[in-house]
Amino acid sequence: MPSILCSFFGIQCNNDNSNLQTVKYVDENGEMKSVNAKTVVITVSLGVLKAGAINFVPKLPNWKQEVIDNMEMGLLNKCAMQWENEDDMVWSEPSGSHFELVTAEAETSGKWTSFYNPSSFKGKPVLIGYIGGDGAREMESQTDDEVLADVMQSLRAMYPNITRPDKVFISRWGQDANVLGTYSVFNVGRNFDYDSKTLGRNVGRVWFAGEATAGKDWQGCTVGGWSTGEKAARDMAKKILG
Repeated sequence: MPSILCSFFGIQCNNDNSNLQTVKYVDENGEMKSVNAKTVVITVSLGVLKAGAINFVPKLPNWKQEVIDNMEMGLLNKCAMQWENEDDMVWSEPSGSHFELVTAEAETSGKWTSFYNPSSFKGKPVLIGYIGGDGAREMESQTDDEVLADVMQSLRAMYPNITRPDKVFISRWGQDANVLGTYSVFNVGRNFDYDSKTLGRNVGRVWFAGEATAGKDWQGCTVGGWSTGEKAARDMAKKILG
């Protein structure tokens, strides 16, 4: 097995005869620490793997690196808005429903035009706006006020009397160094199930889990991350117990 040296932690993968892997990391005080383990599971996102944020030395096997390079990490951001006054809920869509704004110009047809209404579940008037792809990448460079202005422009096209929300929460998953995207997406010309299964294969005593390893049925879902983590845990237990 190779050694794995990471920018924020390192994994020394010894041969099976030693039964130990050494995990090195920098703690909150900037001190280098190490832990010995019989197995290791890597659950970082596909985006982190694709960015090379973890340096594998020697490199990962070609079959593993090939799927990392050719799978795609998508980007979807949200703008969650909350109003304190029930009278501010001027939209007619029932709770639990999605609705969209259809615009006349193609250049604005995908810019904050998809919304979800979870108001009854939250106990307050709440709307969540969605934006994906290039639009999601572009908005990450905007300020919160600029993003909200764009969102409100779309909402006012449907509901002219809607007021500015009292609370706003905006995601920027592409800028989060621990994720670098939102979730894995299908890539044209690739077999997603094959790539996902291959990404999830262990390399010696190092296992891989996360939504990108869950296959097309649970790709992009919390269930996918949870179930692959459980499977990795069971497989590691079997390895430890022999």
